[in-house]
Amino acid sequence: MNRTTSLLTGAGLGAGLMYFLDPKRGRQRQARIRDRMTRLSHDIAEARDTVTRDVRNRMRGLAAGDLTVLVGGKNALRGNPLRGGWSPTGRAMLGLIGGGLFLSGLTKEAPTACVLGTVGLGLMIEAATNAGIDDITEMPTKVKKMAAEKFGHDGKAIRRPQGAAQMAGMRG
Repeated sequence: MNRTTSLLTGAGLGAGLMYFLDPKRGRQRQARIRDRMTRLSHDIAEARDTVTRDVRNRMRGLAAGDLTVLVGGKNALRGNPLRGGWSPTGRAMLGLIGGGLFLSGLTKEAPTACVLGTVGLGLMIEAATNAGIDDITEMPTKVKKMAAEKFGHDGKAIRRPQGAAQMAGMRG
């Protein structure tokens, strides 16, 4: 490491320590981070249990001779794979495949690296969000509706009627 990198690293660590060890609000910040980390660990454990349960059920289906459980059941063979609604096992597999493609792209040179990285990130995003192509195309409408509900504004210009006094002042 050169001197500039060492200096910036030390300054960043010092600022972080000051932020968390502040006598007035440091304990509150530490508690907030601790709560977030606890919640994250619970979410990870819940996701792990869900995937484990789903894999177990699919293995039982395979043992019973139903090969359609590999792709999500008999109804999964019909329709569009870009519709979202992946099973927990499918999402885990998408995430692993996407991560592998992304990491593989890091070892390649352009344009292969760009393609592998983009496809890998796309698969990881699909695994994380479980959004279908319809959900993505409807996103602008959903955002507009949410803004109207939350802020009372539909994104169009607001026209206010002019009062009689303003009209008289403009004419004179």
